[in-house]
Amino acid sequence: MTSAVHYKTAWEDPATRQAWRRTAMFRCAALLGWLLGFPTWLFAVVMTPTWLLVLWLPVLWVGIWYTLLAMVAVTTLRGIRRVLRVYPWQVDIAEVRAKKKGSTQFVVPVPERPEKSVSLGYGGLLGTGQHFWVRAMKSGEVTSAWFAGDPRYVGVVATPGPRNLLWVAQREATDSRMSPRKRGVSPEARALARAAGARVGEG
Repeated sequence: MTSAVHYKTAWEDPATRQAWRRTAMFRCAALLGWLLGFPTWLFAVVMTPTWLLVLWLPVLWVGIWYTLLAMVAVTTLRGIRRVLRVYPWQVDIAEVRAKKKGSTQFVVPVPERPEKSVSLGYGGLLGTGQHFWVRAMKSGEVTSAWFAGDPRYVGVVATPGPRNLLWVAQREATDSRMSPRKRGVSPEARALARAAGARVGEG
């Protein structure tokens, strides 16, 4: 059986494609569950005394927030697939660290200058504390991870297998209000990052 790291791109690995499908099914099911919660909430409001509305309103706001988080998780599925179709897996190259406000930081060497590293973060928002990568970091269960991508732009982290796929990105690689990173990056690296869905600028 060919190891995942021996393929030209991570997507060529059958185990990686299976992991992506599992991730997609789980995230779509979670979003559907939250969406179905709104009719349930409305039914509960109609069937209970009016004075209980003061209790049901906070439940509504929590439901809206978690639905938004679930929608964001679903929208990143395409980004995960784009990265995996461009880059190969690099085993245990990303160091996993704790960051402020309960978030997780992935420290990855720069492809063209491995003596230097770049950090990508996840979490720190209300509702992300129970995500696998935040819980695993707090418990010390995971200290390193597989990585596919370019840490100066976008990437995907995973535990060995691969499992627990997570899309991560530098803000300037996705936010049109910021100038994309160009300094110190070769044309070849920028072309790969562009193919993976990152903003790399012109020239």
